[in-house]
Order: sequence, then C-alpha cells, then structure tokens
Amino acid sequence: MNREEIKTFTLRVTEANSCDLIVILYDIVLCDINNAKKALKKGDTQLFAKELHHATRFMNELISNLNYEGAIAYDLMSLYSYCNKRLASAVAGNRAEDLDIVVDVLTKLRSSFKTLADADTSGPLMKNAQSVYAGLTYGKGCLNETYVDAADFNRGFRA
Repeated sequence: MNREEIKTFTLRVTEANSCDLIVILYDIVLCDINNAKKALKKGDTQLFAKELHHATRFMNELISNLNYEGAIAYDLMSLYSYCNKRLASAVAGNRAEDLDIVVDVLTKLRSSFKTLADADTSGPLMKNAQSVYAGLTYGKGCLNETYVDAADFNRGFRA
C-alpha cells in the first residue's frame, strides 16, 4: 500500500461510523489484492507476498471483531476463513487465480455492508478528529492543494 492510499484510508477512518469502518476494512483488503495482482504481473513476488500478508492482517481484523451473539457471525467467520485460505494459497503458489474468488466474495459482502453504512445515521466514532477542508489554488504553472482547519490555532505565524 502506498502513502497516498494510506492517507486516504486514514482520513476515511477519522470520519467513519461503526458500519463505515467495516466497509473501510473491506476496501483495504481489496486494495491490497489489487496491488498484489499488479506486483505479480511485474514479476515482483516479494511485493506480491507482502501485499497479501497485509490483506490477511485485515481479514483477521474482520474476524476478531465479529459479534457472535448473532447467527450471521458464524457464516461470516466461515467466509472470512475461506478467504484467508485462498490468500495463503495464492502466496504459496505465487498465483493470482485464487485472488479472483476472494475479490468476488469480498465485493459482495462489501456491497451489503455499504448499504448498512448508508442507512446508519450515527455520527463518526472519533469525536475530536481534525476537520479537513481542502481546495486547489493556482500557482505558477501548477495547481496547489491547500489544507485549512479553522479550529487549529497552532498553525501559521502570529503577529
């Protein structure tokens, strides 16, 4: 995962409610799988394995946060375990065929949780997170991205 992807996911986490966090976990795993496929096409098996190990860590995070009071948790556990086995198989064999199955399963689950997240009206879990306002301004021959946080009084110079 590159720095830009990490920044994007970090920003999303600061603004997420509980259902959004599950969607973000799915997105991270899918992003890792996509990056792994690209690495394998380039012949970089070390990066391929690294990306899939990162995906496995987040699959384990999904597993560890299941609420076993409901029956659906056991079904999700079975699906997550199956996906973990496919990820391990892909790493062991340096092949991407197993990843297509994982992407298919996780995309369907992500869609369901995204529907739940859209219906969830609770606010973000992080209460004191920094609000981000970004815009573009014209610079000499380029566009500059600007970040402003009105609540952050520790930035800039004081007269």
